[in-house]
Amino acid sequence: MSELKTNKAKKTKPSRPENNIVAVLAERGLLSQITDSDLAESAAAGSLSIYCGFDPTAPSLHIGNLVPVMALAHFQRLGHRPIILIGGGTSMVGDPSGKSVERPLLRVEQIREYVGRFREQLRGYLLFEGPCAAIMVDNSEWLSNISLLDYLRDYGKHFTVNAMIAKDFVRSRLEDPDHGISYTEFSYMIVQAIDYLHLYETHGCTVQIGGHDQWGNLISGVDLIRRKHEARVHALTTPLITTASGAKFGKSEGNALYLDPQMTTPYTLYQYWINTDDRDVGHYLKIFTFLSAEDIGEIERLHADHPEQRLGQKRLAFELTRLIHGESTAKAVAAASNVLFGAGIEELAPEVIPHLAGAVPTTSVSAAELAAGLPVVEALVICGAQPSKGSARRLIGQRGLYVNDRRWTDADASLTMADALFERAILLRTGKNRYHLLLAE
Repeated sequence: MSELKTNKAKKTKPSRPENNIVAVLAERGLLSQITDSDLAESAAAGSLSIYCGFDPTAPSLHIGNLVPVMALAHFQRLGHRPIILIGGGTSMVGDPSGKSVERPLLRVEQIREYVGRFREQLRGYLLFEGPCAAIMVDNSEWLSNISLLDYLRDYGKHFTVNAMIAKDFVRSRLEDPDHGISYTEFSYMIVQAIDYLHLYETHGCTVQIGGHDQWGNLISGVDLIRRKHEARVHALTTPLITTASGAKFGKSEGNALYLDPQMTTPYTLYQYWINTDDRDVGHYLKIFTFLSAEDIGEIERLHADHPEQRLGQKRLAFELTRLIHGESTAKAVAAASNVLFGAGIEELAPEVIPHLAGAVPTTSVSAAELAAGLPVVEALVICGAQPSKGSARRLIGQRGLYVNDRRWTDADASLTMADALFERAILLRTGKNRYHLLLAE
């Protein structure tokens, strides 16, 4: 397989006319490697078809997957057509790129379930109507029809083992005596190359986008198309995003931030961005939002003037939560965050309560019991805020209890429906940021 020259995007600074997609991606921090080709000129000359693939090996995409999705979205905004490839077929093989051990293969039924979920998760980022409407394809539709003999005759002959084992991710696995690499995984780069070839032949696709560790697979597809059709196509990768401290981006105590609200709640997602290091705010705004460079510059200026207000983090958290879960959800979780971190209950609304319940310990009490009057010391024990009624009385005597953001001073009084916000919720606070929510059911 021939070697292709590449540009390391971080070292190049192309001029930025508005329709120069390469310059746009570089400016937004979304470009790591790119084939040494005329992609900018081709994109300026007419509409291109660009694809990025996602293997459904988990029930949800995670935040890191948004990096190439955002690159696709910028292509679309400049008049090009994105193709989202769901790897119903390749996920049966397993991509070894960036992996030190072989990934367990999933059952066909699991893969089909994940494909359906991915389709819904990705619909929020790209337009599926209009002249540049994005399309979704599942590579199991063509890979499952290729026989072994067709695979060897039509595709395998274009790949040399010498070039395949020279790939960094293959070589690192071959040098690991404990794990090695299976033939199944070894074949993955050929299977992914077949995807690019198929999309080139059926959709005129001439650009493939992938994560930084996908470079070897992308180049395999570029080279296969050159060998089969003597055509020149393009490949580019997005960078691995890290924090200013060098930690891998999108991980929280070893757990990925997922797009599925059942796996990562919108409130948890929002708070992750609220806790962003000051040094990362501007960089992440460029990568994960569609705000203009001018708007981002203004946010950075305001943030620098008043860092204690965390204006940059709040805008980042809101924009990204809005992108993933919608504007109404973003507003609700922002309000919940403000309530819990000092802004009082003024922003509380009925739609905020579910997100508040997901963020703090929550206890259900019967509406009838609350209507009759629930002694406050008993309520504190029921919800686990205090270990006993005696300690609850001492807390109140020390003026340490707040109900709906107001100090509560009567240890003999009861909570009633009159204390319930929206006839449903009572927010208790027993310390600076120690909250408990009572919900009347």
